[in-house]
Amino acid sequence: MQIGKTAQNAIAAMSYLAECYRDELGPVSSQSVADARGLSKPLAAKILTKLSQIDIVRGSTGPGGGYELAKDPANISLLEVVSCFELQNKVLTCPFGEDWCGNQAPCPLHDEIVTLMDDLERFLVENNFGGFASPSCSSKWVDQEDK
Repeated sequence: MQIGKTAQNAIAAMSYLAECYRDELGPVSSQSVADARGLSKPLAAKILTKLSQIDIVRGSTGPGGGYELAKDPANISLLEVVSCFELQNKVLTCPFGEDWCGNQAPCPLHDEIVTLMDDLERFLVENNFGGFASPSCSSKWVDQEDK
């Protein structure tokens, strides 16, 4: 598994929602998320919409609407978010080309690449957004406009 740019941006967006989780400010707009994490509003909205489709995020429309986590951030692993945006195949990308490892003895880096991929997956499973949760969601980013 690799972590592409969209998955990285999703982690950034989720970290902001986790920061806001314990605040009593209610849902935050996609613009607030975008501003807080340096994302474009359309990208933030796209990411948040996709996360709401798998019940990690709750979205609401209208005045006072926006996005918030659907469950405690400590119960949302990084893997849940990354897998929403990345294929979860175990196909190794051989640095010597796709024909090397599949047609003959594995390349000299094969075992190390497998270890790296396993370590990455373990990291994503074992880590969650709980560490971001705090009552310090900066009000300068909070914007109660419609998502």
